[in-house]
Amino acid sequence: MSIEAWADGARQDKYRQDPEHQRAIDTIKTLFQGQIDSDSAAGTIASIYNPLLKHGLKTSLVATLWDIVCDATRALGGNRDLAERQVRLLNSISELPDVKNELTNAITPAQGVYWRDLPELAIMFREYGIDIEPIDEMEDEGDWDAQAVPLLNATTFGATYLAHGRQPIGMTFHAEVSLMHGIEVPCQTPEQHRRALMYVPPAATWILLAGRNIYGLCKNDHDHRVGDPGSTPDGDEWLWGKSRGYSLGRWAFWKKRFSEIAMTRELDDGVKDIAARATSEMGNIEG
Repeated sequence: MSIEAWADGARQDKYRQDPEHQRAIDTIKTLFQGQIDSDSAAGTIASIYNPLLKHGLKTSLVATLWDIVCDATRALGGNRDLAERQVRLLNSISELPDVKNELTNAITPAQGVYWRDLPELAIMFREYGIDIEPIDEMEDEGDWDAQAVPLLNATTFGATYLAHGRQPIGMTFHAEVSLMHGIEVPCQTPEQHRRALMYVPPAATWILLAGRNIYGLCKNDHDHRVGDPGSTPDGDEWLWGKSRGYSLGRWAFWKKRFSEIAMTRELDDGVKDIAARATSEMGNIEG
């Protein structure tokens, strides 16, 4: 999809007809086209929304701004250059001065402060950026397969943000879940091979774009906790059922699984290739 095509589609959404959202879409399009830099784009975003926030008006508009960002991510995030521009934009937004009300108090929604904490972005990205519909909830199974490109696009952005983003907006969680669904499941039946086509490329992308960050999380036992993770979407046991979170033991297991997937003859060649590249990258990171 082209930048212009994305912007044209985004403008048509019935929930984005307020002039603020139309201007935000134009600003992001201009950023993507290289006509302005991230600091200028962030300043424009602030000029659009700050007057409303300062007077307690339409605070829900910020959630729609994040929805626009997520939409751009799913449509265009697979382009590394555009993903990096989006990350720089969010970093620039988080560096804006706090938005203060008439009493000069920083405006705080349910969580965080505008704009430094990017409030509401984490939940919006989780629900409208990187999430996909389960196969058993799709009327047409072909529609489930069609989610592969938006998922990979969102993952490319997410991994880029994990590597270079300033504020924590849940990317460590998304990376772990992606690796679980991509390589901690059996890969033997035709249905499991189909799931591998959906989930292995995103899992590998986290390693290829943010592997050093993930390795650092593993060395520090980030969010490590012992416990049964339950069952896989197919009702099987997870191949790694020892714990959740990050650890060097789990890192070693992920590397082993990528290597095994790369050598699974029945899988799509593209899946095997990206799994092999992830294996190699993990070795390079270990040194």
